[in-house]
Amino acid sequence: MPSMSPHLPATAAPAAPRVPRLLANTGWNLAGQIVPMLVGIGVLPFLIRQLGLDRYGFLTLVWVLVGYASIFDFGIGRVLIRVVALRLARGDAAGAHHVARVGLVYLAGFGLVMAAAFALASGWLVDRVFKLPAGLHDEALGAMLLLALSLPFVMITTGYTGVLSAHQQFRGMNIVRAVMGSVSYLGPLLVALWVNRIDALVAFTLGMRVLSCVVHDQLARRSCGFSFTPVVPDSPTTRELLTLGGWISVSNLVSPLLTYLDRLLLGALVPVRMVAYYATPFDLVGRSAIVPQALMASIFPAVAALEAGSDASRQAMVRTARLLFVVSLPVAFVFVALARPGLQLWLGEAFAREAAPVMQVLAVGVMLNMLAQAPATLIQAAGEPRVMALLHVAELPFFVAALYVLTLHFGIVGTAFAAALRSGLDGLAVLVLARRDVARGPIAWRGAVLPGGVGVLMLGVAMWPAAAGESLAVAVIGLLAFGFFAWKRLLRADERQRIAQLAGFGP
Repeated sequence: MPSMSPHLPATAAPAAPRVPRLLANTGWNLAGQIVPMLVGIGVLPFLIRQLGLDRYGFLTLVWVLVGYASIFDFGIGRVLIRVVALRLARGDAAGAHHVARVGLVYLAGFGLVMAAAFALASGWLVDRVFKLPAGLHDEALGAMLLLALSLPFVMITTGYTGVLSAHQQFRGMNIVRAVMGSVSYLGPLLVALWVNRIDALVAFTLGMRVLSCVVHDQLARRSCGFSFTPVVPDSPTTRELLTLGGWISVSNLVSPLLTYLDRLLLGALVPVRMVAYYATPFDLVGRSAIVPQALMASIFPAVAALEAGSDASRQAMVRTARLLFVVSLPVAFVFVALARPGLQLWLGEAFAREAAPVMQVLAVGVMLNMLAQAPATLIQAAGEPRVMALLHVAELPFFVAALYVLTLHFGIVGTAFAAALRSGLDGLAVLVLARRDVARGPIAWRGAVLPGGVGVLMLGVAMWPAAAGESLAVAVIGLLAFGFFAWKRLLRADERQRIAQLAGFGP
């Protein structure tokens, strides 16, 4: 499949991303996610207790809808990273900023259309789709209308994030993310202590979305020299954005649906309080993927100009997949081993009894999903988004069928199994597609056999203990053993040296 991306001159051909800058960017991306996560862990028990399971269950659905609605940007948010990064690599800052302004104009328009559509659908969602107690009807309807108002600001912020990422301004962007993310947890708790209504919580969220948009605008002005002044979209720029963006939008439409569909379907099949037993471990396990996600966010702008089939692209995929395995397997292992005692300590015995099996299954699924991010990111960065789009479209009907059948027969644990199964099959398919279309050439697949066997063994052992003390012992011993294995067999000499330097043990 030919690459759709314009090539840089041979004299300016980019190499694979350098380790020091990659680690620095990854560190800022990590900080931007881990700070809100820690705040959320501390706040969540009090928020659930204050709201009750019915209100909290609906609030999780609102958060899901915000996350899914934000992908109706026709791929422009993601395309901006690639196109702006390419122009900056060629020294064309004026052209990069023109593309960014055109992209933001389209994003603002898409946001207004989405807001109108969402407002019109609010009554139907509240009356016909979600299984809500009668007393929450008015609150839920008001919350949905306020949610619609936030969508234009969500869309525009997506564009600013693309511009900042293309300029590799991860420091400032993640300081803002850390502050805003922390306030998004603390604010609803304070509001709930004052007035325990869902619409009041969503009104606070709306204010935060507006403020976030303004802050990102100021950050882009100061760190990138970019100011958004509306322009009339020209045909060449529109074609460039929408050609790539069209396929990315298909993938962006279907991929989050594959991610969010489990919780949305639960809202229609089971009482809304059961969504809380599923969504809480889902969110917690999902946030554990912050290290892999931070790594991939750092890599995307750096590999956006790599030529498909080159040695650099192949090395980038293999190296990234190996590093993702090193950081994702220990996280999944800890969640599997400590699911029951951890949830019991955090949210109580009754909550842990329902949610612990869900957390164990989802932890494996999230790990498989993270491993697939290496080839998936390389495919999109190489200008081949239709590969991912067609794969996600093909997966959707099978995932819907699996979700429906397994949820009806096994409840929320069946839902978790369907999500984990999809992640595993998706990862395998993406590896095959990346090998064929992007990272062409010899890849030593045999090197994955031993790490894969170690991963299966560790996760199997983590399922065994029942008592809290046994679970903790297995977690500690397993992490130490994997750390030794990874240091000796998985990390390269330059990576070990860099880690030692960061830890203060090297020159």
